Amino acid sequence: MRTNSGYVHLGDRLLAIARIRSGAQSAEEVAADLGVGPGDVERWLTVHADERIVTLAELRGRRKPAYARLEQRARRLTRLVEEAEREVRQLERELLSKQFGENTHEPAPRVVHAQRKRASTREFVDGVQSR
Repeated sequence: MRTNSGYVHLGDRLLAIARIRSGAQSAEEVAADLGVGPGDVERWLTVHADERIVTLAELRGRRKPAYARLEQRARRLTRLVEEAEREVRQLERELLSKQFGENTHEPAPRVVHAQRKRASTREFVDGVQSR
């Protein structure tokens, strides 16, 4: 937090003011920590008297009614899309079962073997068998 030029960033000043207001440090202790004079800290207290650090919880609590309605509509739309996707999958299963028979998700019965049996493999031209 300490700088060579004596300049203290706004965020650091607000944090220092919050420590003073909470009683965690005195103005003199803050001035010593930040490398500025006590007069600078007193000036910050007057300049930034109306400012404070706002938490995210406070910001979330202050939502406008329009945002709340929009959020509610977005949730409802998400539910509707999920229901529509389930319905489409069900209808697709029904269509496939009517076109290709009742059980479309079972593996088909094996018609031929995937690989030839070793005994029936043919020899290559040079006389070496494959596998």
